[in-house]
This record gives sequence, structure tokens and C-alpha cells, in this order.
Amino acid sequence: MKLIVCDFDGTILDRHTQLIYPRVAQALRQARSAGIEFCAATGRNAPAARRILEGSQVEGWMIDLNGAELRDPQGQIRAVQALDRELAERIMPKLRHPEVLTTIYSGELKYTFLPIEQHYQRYFIVPGCGKTPQNTPFSRFESDYRQLESLAELREPLFKIEMRSASLDALHQIRSQLENIPEIALTSAFTHNLEVLPQTCNKASVLKQLQKLLDLQREEIAVFGDDLNDLCLFEQFPNSYAVANAKPEILRRARTVIAACEQQGPADVITSFLERSV
Repeated sequence: MKLIVCDFDGTILDRHTQLIYPRVAQALRQARSAGIEFCAATGRNAPAARRILEGSQVEGWMIDLNGAELRDPQGQIRAVQALDRELAERIMPKLRHPEVLTTIYSGELKYTFLPIEQHYQRYFIVPGCGKTPQNTPFSRFESDYRQLESLAELREPLFKIEMRSASLDALHQIRSQLENIPEIALTSAFTHNLEVLPQTCNKASVLKQLQKLLDLQREEIAVFGDDLNDLCLFEQFPNSYAVANAKPEILRRARTVIAACEQQGPADVITSFLERSV
């Protein structure tokens, strides 16, 4: 194996510390020392992904924003896909719902139409995101966010629009209004989440670009994941590993089901790669 690709949340991330589980981090460091590349593949933006990697003392490539960006281990952008601004402005009214918290990802910042403190308070009401006021203090949250009155204020490229809600009915209503718009792609990073991306944007499409950059065969790449935004990876790369806590669609598609995220299942698989390479 020459490249290991891992989703963060629900796959290798400790939801309490918001860092990669220790045994997984150690296995990734050992793999890198043995010449095996690592790539994080996440729906988070670059600053959030960078904090996780640096805090876990792990180096590697980053596919962030579910495929909107590819960054090399030095943090340089190597590929990017942005939403069409006019399209985003046209669909934005469909995304506004009183029970839905909307976040716009542009540049290295996140934007909200709410006062930032109000956005922060509502953020943790949504189940399943893994963050808490204890592991995500307001000071850090505030530094990542800016308040908007309208999309016209944005000057940076617009990469992703994320909606999260405790009401699945509200998310289903929004999805039903968006499903027939051909210029966008819809994905979900966890049950109470819905994301709007450029049409051809997903983790697999960007991984194919990284595959070419590194001159690798598909069979030399291992992908690990747990949720629907990882399904494209499992469909297009044969060495796919689903943690036991993964969604049913991921479990069915995986080549191998491994121990759950909390049991640090990916660490054992990565260690086995190293043993085979000796």
C-alpha cells in the first residue's frame, strides 16, 4: 500500500479531544516513516483539518470541504472547485428554514447569517456532530466565523453550503427542493447534516487527482470511512475499509469491515500494511 486515505469524524477522530486517536496517529506516523503517504479526507475546512493534524502530530495531504480543495503536506492548494456565485444566490432562499442552521464556507472562513454567539449556541443542539462546548470553546469558534447580511458581501470563492438541524423533516424538505438542480451535488457527513457542493465535487474526484500526482494505481490506495460522503471513495477504490459504526450503505459497499472508530480499528489495518511491507 502506498497511500492511506482516512475520513476524520466517525472514522479516526476522538470526538472528545477532537484529535486522531493515539494508536491511529502512531500507526500513521510509522507508515509515513516507511514511505506510505497519508491523506485526510474530510468535510471540514482547511484550518479545522490542520488543527487536527498538527494536534495529533500527523503530516499528510488534505482533501477538505468534501472535495472542494486538495492541499499538499505543506498546505499549498493543488486543486480547487468552487460553487457558481449566481447559482448559490439563486438557491439560497431554498436553504433558509427556521429550524436549520446554515453555514457558508468561503476561503478559510465560515460565514453565518446569525450573530456568531447565537450560531454557536444553536450549533450544539444538533445531534451527532461530535463537537461540544467543552472541546470547541467560543473563542476558537468565533475566530473561524464571520457574520453576513448577504452573499454579495463575500469576496473569496464559495466552496460549500452546509445545513444542520435537529429536525430531519426540515432537512428532507430542503433536499426535495434541491435534488433536481443539475449544477449542484448533495452529500451528508452525518445524519442531521446536508451539504451543497459543486456538481462534480466529492472526495473521490479529488482523490483521483492526487492519484495522478503521486503516479499510483487504484490498488495501491486504501480508503477508510463511515458516512455517506465517503461512499464515492468506496465505489471507486477497491481497497475500502468501513469502521463497524459506519452507515449501512458504507458497510454494504466496503471490501472489509473493521473494528469501530472508538476501538481504533484503522490502527490495526495500517499496522498490517507495515507488516506486509517488511
